Order: sequence, then C-alpha cells, then structure tokens
Amino acid sequence: MTNASQSAADGLIYYNAIYLYDSDINKPLPASARPAKHSPMSEYAFKPLKHNPLVAALAKQALKWRTRDLQKVIFTATTGRSGTLTLAKLFATVEGCVALHEPPPVMNGPVLEAANCGNPALIDRVYRQIKSVNILRAAVGHRYYMEANHLFIKTFYEHAIRDFGDRLAVIHLVRPPIEVATSIYRLEDYPGTERGNFWWLDYRAPSNLIKIADLLDWDVEFSHPFYKALWYWHEVELRISAWSAQMPSLHIARFETDWLNDAGRVFELLDSLGMVYDKRLVEARVGIREHDKEEDKLRPALLAGETQIMLDLFRQMLKSRGIDAPRDQFTSSG
Repeated sequence: MTNASQSAADGLIYYNAIYLYDSDINKPLPASARPAKHSPMSEYAFKPLKHNPLVAALAKQALKWRTRDLQKVIFTATTGRSGTLTLAKLFATVEGCVALHEPPPVMNGPVLEAANCGNPALIDRVYRQIKSVNILRAAVGHRYYMEANHLFIKTFYEHAIRDFGDRLAVIHLVRPPIEVATSIYRLEDYPGTERGNFWWLDYRAPSNLIKIADLLDWDVEFSHPFYKALWYWHEVELRISAWSAQMPSLHIARFETDWLNDAGRVFELLDSLGMVYDKRLVEARVGIREHDKEEDKLRPALLAGETQIMLDLFRQMLKSRGIDAPRDQFTSSG
C-alpha cells in the first residue's frame, strides 16, 4: 500500500471512530439518566462497538490532533447547587469557548459508586473509552473547553490532569454551607437517599474523609436530614482542600457563587484564566440566574436561626472528633 493509500485508510478509520461518538455530544441528559428517587442503580452500560477500547483509542488520537490549538481546559471543583449552570452560561459568551454543564457521561451513578467504594477500574474505563473522547470531540474548533460539573472532583480529576497537564485549570466554585445544605434538604435528595447517593456522595462510603455514619444514622440530634447535607458540603470542601494542597502548581481559582452577580469579579476570573473575551457580551449575562429547581423542592426551608445553630453544633462535633472542618471566609453570608 502506498503512503497516500495508507493515509487515506487511516483517515477513514479515524473518521468512522469519531463518528461513532457524535451522538454523545451536546445532547441534554435524558430523563431516564436521572433516576427516580427510589430506583436502583444499574450497572454501567457500555455500547459494544462505540465504546470498544480500540475504537476509543483511534478516535482519541485523531481528536488530539484536531484539538492541537486548544489552549485551556477548565473544570469546576464544587459541591453542586452552587451556580454551575449559571457559570457555564457565562463562559459560553466567550468567543472560542465551548462551555458545557454536566455533559455526558456525567460520571455519576455507578461511576460515583465505584469512586466511593475504591473501584478505580470502572472509572478508568469510563473515562478512557467515553469521557475523554467526548471532551476532545466537544473541544474541536475551540480555544477553550469549560465543563461545569461537580462530579469532576469526586471521580475523574486525576485522569483529566494526566490528559491535559499545563492546559488544565480549575474553578473552585464555593457557596456557603447553609445555602447548599438547604437546597439539598428541600429537594429531599440528601446523602443516604437513592437519588442523593446517585448524584452527591454516600456518607457511609469507606473512602470518605469525614467518617461519621454512626452519628448520621443513629444519633438523636445528628440523624436529622439537614446534617447529612451539611456533612456533604464539608466532605467535598475537605477533599478540595486536600487535593489542592497536593497540587500546588495547578491553577485553581476560587470563586464564590454570589460573585456570579458581580461583573468585576467575573472579569477577574476570566483574566486569571488567560481568556480573551468581550466584556459587553459577558456583562449582559451577569446576574441571570439558572437552574434554581424551585419547582422541585418538596420541603420548606428551615428557619435561618435554626440552620445556623445546626451548623455550629455540627462543627463543634467535628472538632470533638479531631476533624479540622473546612471554613471559608465568604464576602457575604455563610
């Protein structure tokens, strides 16, 4: 076979490999992927042809070449219920930036369960054969890729660092604990519920940094569902703190949720990431709130004074157990 023929054949193989992944990109997550509150977790469904290791490897090699001009890959380290969709909409106003909110595969459900239970093989396979290909496929033709996804810090951050190296940056999107916990509590999908373990974390998992399942299950005071949501905020923030301390050279930009309403703060964030943008387009999106899920909230909020007392008690309990609870100095409440 001549060099030209070989090149043509390789090109056809690469094209077909990439084509198989097209259906996964930029589609909204189907309702079936978000389980009913009490539906059981299913095993991860790999498609035999599309998610074949050889097909994935070929597609990834071709996409690496097609994304050779990609300058920055940005993820969020966050609890969720923190403005991730609003942040993605802001980044979408930047020319040359593809900004996605929890694109498939989200890395929740069985993948999150694998992370909780120390099963890296499933996470590796899903990332290598699906997630990494989808990231590159979405990034084709863009200077910046931005993914607002609270599953990043829980499942695939190590894989992304290995893949993108110096091009990777992280936005630590942080919202006060009472506000996050209140949102989760009102949705009734706090850790320990079927849906809560599918999306957030399982407070009984052996990999947790804050191991207080005994209190959250049996203690008269701390078995209240609001404490499970508070545990979740502190567990995620503690993981982010520990991880960032291990990665001093990684660009991590702290950003408070309330700053989404402040154009100056948003400009500072984009500048810190080295992004070129039109201030007028970005400013037009500032202050537009997304995805508050008000219609999905089943419980009324607890009284503000009550939640502050519960937060104080929770942190006193952590201190009594020798756990250095993460604290942030917010510019507003919390």
